[in-house]
Amino acid sequence: MSEPARTARLRSGAPSGSLRGRLVRLLVVVVAGVALLMGVITLSLVRLLPARGLQQDLADQADAVATADIGFPPCIGATALRSVGTELYLVGVDGKARRPACQTVRALRRGALAPVPGVDLVAMVARGEATSGVRGGVAYAFRPLPTAGVRRPPAVLLAHRSGAPSAELLGLVGRRLLLAGLLAVVAAAGVAWLVADRLTAPLGRLVAAARSIGMGDLGTRVAVEGDDEVAEVADAFNDMALALEHEQAEQRAFLASVGHELKTPLTTVQGYTEALLDGTVDSPEERRGSLERIHGETLRLARLVQDLLDLARLGRGQFAVALVDADVGAVLREAAAAAGERAAARGVPVQQHLEGSLAAHVDPGRLRQVLDNLLDNATRSSPAGRPVMLAARALPDGSVEAAVVDQGPGIAEDDLRRAFERGYLWSRYRRTRTVGSGLGLAIVKALCDAMGVAIRAERAAGGGTAFRLLLPPRRGMATWSSGRVGLPATGNGPSPGTPRDRGARR
Repeated sequence: MSEPARTARLRSGAPSGSLRGRLVRLLVVVVAGVALLMGVITLSLVRLLPARGLQQDLADQADAVATADIGFPPCIGATALRSVGTELYLVGVDGKARRPACQTVRALRRGALAPVPGVDLVAMVARGEATSGVRGGVAYAFRPLPTAGVRRPPAVLLAHRSGAPSAELLGLVGRRLLLAGLLAVVAAAGVAWLVADRLTAPLGRLVAAARSIGMGDLGTRVAVEGDDEVAEVADAFNDMALALEHEQAEQRAFLASVGHELKTPLTTVQGYTEALLDGTVDSPEERRGSLERIHGETLRLARLVQDLLDLARLGRGQFAVALVDADVGAVLREAAAAAGERAAARGVPVQQHLEGSLAAHVDPGRLRQVLDNLLDNATRSSPAGRPVMLAARALPDGSVEAAVVDQGPGIAEDDLRRAFERGYLWSRYRRTRTVGSGLGLAIVKALCDAMGVAIRAERAAGGGTAFRLLLPPRRGMATWSSGRVGLPATGNGPSPGTPRDRGARR
């Protein structure tokens, strides 16, 4: 169903497709079905009970005839039974049932009041067991006589026509059942409506709140009432809305930070290019200085744009690395030299302390990207005149431990474990110190995971921050490619179809 049609149906209040309507219909159908079943059972009992009662009466009468000391033929007993509509039969050893040869009975009525039922009298005589039942609309009771003789047959049989309950009785019972069923259905519909209203009212508030959030009002919340499943849904909805509101606030702050980071170098570039164009800067030395400043700012812009591209790739899991046995000492020295040149204008020296021959199984380009990010953060955090240290040493197992240590204000102990979350440190410290875009450390962590490099943040001895890396030992082979970000290094040769992202190396 299309959205306009669904909206129109909801506004019209039609319950045909609503949860409330379905609940009401379901409960009404169930109650109506139960009422119908009870009616059928009741009418069956109404039809069955008279026959059962007649059968018991005949059994009692047959017991009285069989045990009474009456003569044969029992004319008096037969006459008394006929007066209540019951016919007495004498059953011989051959299984034939005959009426008593009494003048009084014949004078009263020549025809039998009830026929002999269609039962196997021969077998009944042979078994000699008392039995009763209803067969072909005739209730009967069979009783063997205690003593049989020449004049006494082996058994007697009483028969009585089993008439159906009167139509008046059935009609009365049926009307009462119908009335009771209608009352039950009406009561069920009312109860179902109230229950459905109680269940669907919170859902309606959730729908309204969800639409409000969809229109941009992330401060919308719903009341959490009770402790049932609907209350749990409302509580989960509020948690979701709070998370969305927090995420939107972080995105706005992030965009504001990125905008500021972009605006500063663009303003500088614009100012110097205007000075060059209008002739304000005319000496060769000044023109060269302006061009160098413009070049530096464009490099800053390029790094920021690359951070944004790397972040987008990080979200799609498209970082790829090409792992080789590399001379990481050379990579470390190059990164320290480049960072020293960039930080020279701020008066922050970059020192190196590299011990021995350093080789590891990494992607040199990606490792350089990691070091550039860490060194830029360190030189930005350290005050002028306080050096940043890049140190590395080979460990006995062949791995290489490297560290970038600054002498800045440091990071709180509770924040160190979340240092690599995107934008976390930026949101925590942007008001108290100079910070970057909030993307670099998240990219660093993703690259380290892709290369199988362990990284952690800790407090430095001098009060600053140290980022330590553990590079895996060399494997003695030329080239090996891993999968994408977050996948551990597996296999012993180049993975077919794995892209090598050379353009992202810096």
